[in-house]
Amino acid sequence: MEQQDIRDLKVCDIMHEDWPTFGSEDTVEDVIKQFAEARISGAPVSEGDRLIGVVTEGDLIFRDADIKAPGFLDILGGMIPLGNWAEYREETLKSAGVTVGEVMTTRLTTVSPDTSLSEAATIMAEERFKLLPVVEDERLRGVITRMDILALHVLEPRQ
Repeated sequence: MEQQDIRDLKVCDIMHEDWPTFGSEDTVEDVIKQFAEARISGAPVSEGDRLIGVVTEGDLIFRDADIKAPGFLDILGGMIPLGNWAEYREETLKSAGVTVGEVMTTRLTTVSPDTSLSEAATIMAEERFKLLPVVEDERLRGVITRMDILALHVLEPRQ
């Protein structure tokens, strides 16, 4: 098979328009079941067709992880907190989350359908994302995954 040059392709050429999505009130249990059945590691969270977050295996693994509280430094009888307490709070809340809205990531990075695959690959590599939501005119259009880009090196793009 001939390799594809990703510089000639755009996100819309290979994105998944029928990827599973969740609502903020869906349960973590439902997400885990869907991830296992569909063999996926993440999905967009939407209200209607508006993207509000992403839920990934990374968001869900906090349920089973030991979360380490930042320490304190005792200087002259005063306690100085060390570490990132906001991050600790977020991880603690995620570990106790029951609904998607409680565990999802809301700091989003998205691409448009016209984004080059090279640019999408760069974002995924730099940010260590496995999945990028594709948004156009504030509407969720689909997703692109790392494997979609990697597969182009050995497969023809989906038509």
